Amino acid sequence: MITIAIADDHKLMSEGIASILQSDPDLSVSKICTNGKELVEYLKNNKVDLVLVDLNMPVLNGPDTIRILRNQCNAVKIVVLSMYADETIYAKCRELDINGYLHKDSDAQHLIDAIKTISAGENRYDYDHPTKSSLSEDPLFEDRFVNKFKLSRREQEIIQLVRNGHTNQEIADILFLSIHTVMTHRKNILHKLGVRNTAEMLTVISNN
Repeated sequence: MITIAIADDHKLMSEGIASILQSDPDLSVSKICTNGKELVEYLKNNKVDLVLVDLNMPVLNGPDTIRILRNQCNAVKIVVLSMYADETIYAKCRELDINGYLHKDSDAQHLIDAIKTISAGENRYDYDHPTKSSLSEDPLFEDRFVNKFKLSRREQEIIQLVRNGHTNQEIADILFLSIHTVMTHRKNILHKLGVRNTAEMLTVISNN
């Protein structure tokens, strides 16, 4: 029997995933937590084989939860369950030494099979591209553009995430920054590009 704990602040989502997993006789969900802190506290006195962790949670987010679990529970398999299909997010998660990266919109059998595969010792990452940063392949970030506006690597990452439709809070979670730091970077980007708002920023990017 593979025992599982889930950390996700969306109750309907976590309960739905638990229902899917428990439809298989080899899988058992022993705990559903609404944030990372609750999961960390639970695992201090309880053991599971695998944890499913959402990235965006209150109190203690996914990345910080994973770091703590890596120090406290070396044997547990850690799997990120994410709604994001963004290479920057994926690369950041891989840096945390996770055992799996699965999408929340995976079909039921795929999710069950992936959990079993990971539990058996084989890491599973549902991403089709290599772990290198997608910045290197994006024509937006050719040397000419970067040098023209004197953009830092962090500013390039933030521009890319803004283009992909992420909010400030999502960008903060993805890059492991405070929301204040993200807002400061965005302000600096607008200044460097000589624009007043995000719409004008995107126009400048499209025209360069």
